[in-house]
Amino acid sequence: MAAVDYQPVASYAHAALDLARTRSPELPFHDFDLPGLTLRVATDVDNWLALTRRAVVDDPALRPTARRRIDVVSMDRVRHPEMPPSSSLGLANPVIVAEAMSALGIDGSHFHAYGLWRFFDPAAGQGVEMIENPKALPDWDFSFPMRDFLHWGLQSIGWRLVHSGTLGVNGRGALIIGAGGSGKSGTTLAGLTRGLQTVGDDYIALSLDSEKPRAYPLVKLMKQDPAGFARVGIDPAEFGLHQVNWQNKYEFEFSQLPGITPTKDLEIACILMPRIAHAERSRFSPLSPRVAMLNLAPSNLYQLPGGWRSGMDFMARVVRIAPAYSLELSTDPDEIAGAIGDFIAGLP
Repeated sequence: MAAVDYQPVASYAHAALDLARTRSPELPFHDFDLPGLTLRVATDVDNWLALTRRAVVDDPALRPTARRRIDVVSMDRVRHPEMPPSSSLGLANPVIVAEAMSALGIDGSHFHAYGLWRFFDPAAGQGVEMIENPKALPDWDFSFPMRDFLHWGLQSIGWRLVHSGTLGVNGRGALIIGAGGSGKSGTTLAGLTRGLQTVGDDYIALSLDSEKPRAYPLVKLMKQDPAGFARVGIDPAEFGLHQVNWQNKYEFEFSQLPGITPTKDLEIACILMPRIAHAERSRFSPLSPRVAMLNLAPSNLYQLPGGWRSGMDFMARVVRIAPAYSLELSTDPDEIAGAIGDFIAGLP
C-alpha cells in the first residue's frame, strides 16, 4: 500500500499559520469573553466580526478562575495571492487530511466543496481559516461562526463543545439531547417560556472539572421551527421573526422573547431524551448509559472535526455520572415545563 503523501497539506498549514501570525496585528479584531477561554478573532473577511458578534457569547461575568486565550485569524484567500487556491493541493480525501493533521500535531478541517481550510495549533493557541469565497461558506457557519475553533480551544483545556439543549431549576439542570425532529428544541423553548433556566439551546460548553458535569453558554442564538413555536403557543411574527434559515428554523436571541435570560452555568444532574409522543402527561423512563451514549456521542463527534477518541472518553464519563431518561412529551407546554422542573428538583 502506498504511503500517504500529506506534505502538501503540511506545507499549506505552516504557510497559513505563519501568514496569520504576521498579519493579525494589522487586522480588525474583537476579544470574546467565554467560559474557560478568551477568543480573539482578527479578520479581513467582510462582515465576519459582525456575524461572530451576533452569534457568540461575550460576557466577562462568565470568566472562570483558570482560562486560556486563543487567537483565530480569518482570511479572505483572494486578498492573499501568496497563498495558492486550496484546489491546487488536489486533496479532497478526508483520510489524507486527517493523516496530515495528526503528523503535524495540529487540529484541522477541510471543506473541499467550499475551498475552506481551518488549522489550529493547540500548543500555541493559534488558529487560521483560509476562505476562498466568504459569500459561499457552509450554511451552518453563518449560524455559528468559530464553531470548529471553539471545539478545538475547549478541547485543549479538557472541556468539550456539546450539541445539546439545557433546562434547569435553581442552578441544577439537564442536558436535552436527541436527533432533529425529536422535540429537543421545542422542549427547551417550552421550559424557558415557563420559567426554567438554560445556558443554551443548541451548543454549550461542558466541563468535568468538578464532581458533576457543569454546562456554560457559548451561543446567544436559539433556533426553532414554525411547528415548535406553534406547540408552545407563540406567534414568531409578534417578536419580529419572519425569515427562516437553511434548516427552516427561526434564529433569534434569547432576549427577543420576554422574560428569558440565560443563566451563567448549570450543574448537570441528568440527561433527558425527549420524544414527541402526544401523551396525556409527560412520562420519564430510565435509560442505560449505553443508550444515552449512543444518542449523545454521534451528533457531537460527527459535527465536530478531530478529537474523536478523547471525545468518546469525555462523553462516556458524562453518561456514567449523569443518569439518563427518555421523556415522552405531552401536548401541553405548561405540563411539560412543570414536569421537567419537578423532575429535576426531585433528583438526588
